[in-house]
Amino acid sequence: MLRRYLFLLILLTTFSSITRAQDVWLQNAFSPDSGCALSNIETVTVLVNNNSPVLMPSNTIQMYYTVDGGAPVNQALSSNLIGWSSWNFSFAVKADLSACGTHTMKAWVSRPGDLDQDNDTMEWVVQNDCIIVPGTVTSDISVCQGANAGTLSLSGWSYGSITYWQSSTDGGSTWTPIANTTPSYAYTNVVQNTQYQVVIDGGFCPDDTSGYATITSQMPAITGTISGADSLCENMASGVLNLSGNNQSVVQWEYSTNGGGTWNTIANTTTTNNYSSLTTTTIYRVLVDGLACSDSYSDTAMIYVDPVYPQTVLAGSDSLCITNATGFVSGTGTFGTVLNWEYSTDGIIWTANGNTAGSQGFTNLTQTTFYRMITEGGQCPDVVSDTAVIYVQPLPVSPSIGLSDTLCISSVAGILNMTGATTSVLNWDSSVDNGNTWTTIANTTTSYDYSGQGLTTIYRARLDGELCPDYYSDTAVIQIDSVPVMGVLNQTGSVCEYGSEDLHLVGSAADSLFWQYSVDNGVTWQTIADSDTVDYNTFPIIQNVQFQVVGLNGVCSPTTSNSVAIVMLPLPIVDAGADTSIYLGESVTLNGSGGVTGIWIPGSTLSDSTINNPIATPTSSIVYTYYVIDGLGCVGSDTVLITVMDPIQFNIRNVITMNNDNVNDTWNITGVEFFPMTAVKVFNQYGKLLYENGDYQNDWNGSFKGSKLPNGTYYYVVMKGGTEEEYKGTITLLGNE
Repeated sequence: MLRRYLFLLILLTTFSSITRAQDVWLQNAFSPDSGCALSNIETVTVLVNNNSPVLMPSNTIQMYYTVDGGAPVNQALSSNLIGWSSWNFSFAVKADLSACGTHTMKAWVSRPGDLDQDNDTMEWVVQNDCIIVPGTVTSDISVCQGANAGTLSLSGWSYGSITYWQSSTDGGSTWTPIANTTPSYAYTNVVQNTQYQVVIDGGFCPDDTSGYATITSQMPAITGTISGADSLCENMASGVLNLSGNNQSVVQWEYSTNGGGTWNTIANTTTTNNYSSLTTTTIYRVLVDGLACSDSYSDTAMIYVDPVYPQTVLAGSDSLCITNATGFVSGTGTFGTVLNWEYSTDGIIWTANGNTAGSQGFTNLTQTTFYRMITEGGQCPDVVSDTAVIYVQPLPVSPSIGLSDTLCISSVAGILNMTGATTSVLNWDSSVDNGNTWTTIANTTTSYDYSGQGLTTIYRARLDGELCPDYYSDTAVIQIDSVPVMGVLNQTGSVCEYGSEDLHLVGSAADSLFWQYSVDNGVTWQTIADSDTVDYNTFPIIQNVQFQVVGLNGVCSPTTSNSVAIVMLPLPIVDAGADTSIYLGESVTLNGSGGVTGIWIPGSTLSDSTINNPIATPTSSIVYTYYVIDGLGCVGSDTVLITVMDPIQFNIRNVITMNNDNVNDTWNITGVEFFPMTAVKVFNQYGKLLYENGDYQNDWNGSFKGSKLPNGTYYYVVMKGGTEEEYKGTITLLGNE
């Protein structure tokens, strides 16, 4: 009973599954895909999908595909397809996609009982791009620069599509795109060497670039220049012409005897052409190969041929002074066209002056000059005339009559001697008014004695100028100086010590003065600098002294004035007493002495400023000056310093008297008791530390290691307690003797 029940259950289940909706369909195609150089064994893979819960046995599902509508490839599914599942299915038979181009792929699935056959089939397109055969641009060509046109073609090219053409003018280092997608390119007016190539799109295959063609842009031929053009006489019309500077070969030479009207060919392909025995003027030119450009002609060279002409005779030679060397030289007789005049100053080197007239003028010549005229000789040598000479006498050089001189009137004597004279002396002249008027001296020699004159005189000599005007020598001035006149130096008397005196020189006449003084009663004299004056205020007198004045006038000997003596009166001896210190509010008696009478300044803090020993009560440190006058009226002075200290003033004394008299026996710093922890250090002159105390109590007696230090000056550094104030100075030790 149980077994029957189970059989019925299985039968019902099976029947129920069969009767459900069944759908097998192609969901996707995985391969083949478009690409480069596909093969004939490309795998076809599709995704088969069971869109139902029913298990589909493998033998119930048939798979198919075709390529480009060809014979179907059929293969059964090799495995059961369970419900709601999919399977990447690859056909065992490979697809042949090796042909370049587009292929249409079609795949489908077939199963009995498939309720939805609209999704059983799928189609897709596969593109097979073959590898590019880039070919090359044809062909290399040479063209004439700037005047060219033609077409380049891409040949040997297969597959892909033309993207654009490119050009390069730097040997392929850089390329410039050309918007052209055709296999040919028309070029025009290429002006420099250029490479052309084609860029090809390979689709799924790599892009590629064709081989390039080069257009060589040739400049038009440089035809060069013919050298050797000449003007020749008919009896020597032979020579050589040379072509230079051409960059291409010679095709032929040509010549013309009618000014270029017609040309005759010379079978000569070299750059040199010889000609000989020409009887008429001939023009030559060269035809140069243009290669890619047109053949071109060089410039022309002309060989002139002409007869000989006679020489011309000149008139106008002359002898003149340099001051009036002006005139004309002219050709005589019949002569041809004047080409130029030439001149020379040595008859050897000639210079053309561009004159083509029949006569040559000259003006203000400065030296002897030769002239000649060049007349046209046609193609034969030009004709040189004879030579005309214009002799030019230079102005004689003024001779020298000797050096000027300056003499004192007391000793006038001398001789002027002429040197450098080239012509004869006509006479001598003299002037005593600085050359305004001159007096003739009948002297034709080259020397003159001027002894005994009493005035300053200028001398010169007049000489024969021959062709030129008479001329003068240079001048010599004989200066006569007078003896200085000193006048009188006023007498003076006495002067208080350190005083000065005004001295006056009256009635002097001299070019310059200088003052002198003597402190040894005139035995020796000292010159006072910068004292060229008749009034002199003396320096401070500190001893008896004499003064005098010396006068100078040209070359005459110095003259000295009378001397005057100044007696120095010594100042009175005065003493204002010793400097001292007091505390504020205290008084001190001043002790002054010296002179006949005296006075204290300032006197506002004194009991009486006119007595020797007034009582001083200053409120701050002050200097008093004591002035006294003696019986001769001389005034002396002395000063005294009164230092006023605050009761708690911090004052560092600078002396220790180590004599045990209970006064200054120790180093005292006033007010140190108000500034505890005042630190002191004492050093010798070499920087050695001799004493140190961090809380000084005015108890150092000038000792070092138990012994008193030697007398002398020492150095201290004091740091004021409770402050940042530092004091440095010297301290003197006395009494250790």
